[in-house]
Amino acid sequence: MSAALRRPAAVLACVAATLSATACGPFPGERARPGILGRALAATASATSVTLHTDVVSMGTPMKGRVSRDDRGNCTATMSYGAAGTVELIRIDGRVVYLRRDEALLRLQERHRGPEELEALVRGLRGRWTKPPVEGPGAPEELALCGTEEDSGEKKWGGENGWDDDSATGEASTVDGQKALRLAKPVDSDGGTTTVYVAAEGPPYLLRVVTTGGDEPGTTTYSRYNRPVEATPPAAEDVVPTD
Repeated sequence: MSAALRRPAAVLACVAATLSATACGPFPGERARPGILGRALAATASATSVTLHTDVVSMGTPMKGRVSRDDRGNCTATMSYGAAGTVELIRIDGRVVYLRRDEALLRLQERHRGPEELEALVRGLRGRWTKPPVEGPGAPEELALCGTEEDSGEKKWGGENGWDDDSATGEASTVDGQKALRLAKPVDSDGGTTTVYVAAEGPPYLLRVVTTGGDEPGTTTYSRYNRPVEATPPAAEDVVPTD
């Protein structure tokens, strides 16, 4: 489960490719220009916020959800892990976190408890939020969905992408009606093929990442760049008091 929880961060880190500032008009040739991937990471990392819609499989676990986060430390996330359950998370100003797990996920993550203790826990937390610490041993693994306050520069939305400048070919495409450049990476060692779509007009942001075949297929779509994330706390009566 912990590896699956970290999957959105891995999706962000796996690839980043885009047009240079001088290529926002006509599409480039059949092959990406030298240095294009480095400039792509820099352009994507400069965004102050982004929303991700994720529908992937990681280590055999289906993951489907939505994450919105900004550079003010705000984040809202909902992620479902198939039959394993669903988690919701709210992070405010990077300092306060609220977490809510549905009954399936509660039972899975708390299965080490005795039967009576587990049932009492489920009754007390059903439909309610907890307020765990933001850091330290008590911080929830689900915080990986939102990144950390130390993330900056290339680490904010991505990191090492594993592509060299000659590994992707580019062609004109669209994503949800928006002009895009489609870059396809050769087949990976696990047999999967990754395709990246980046904006061809305006800021050269990452729009979509699609992986077919291999061990971790799926799609992640990026949207709502540079729009502040409105993260508000749940109603007080819906939050379980902490000691």
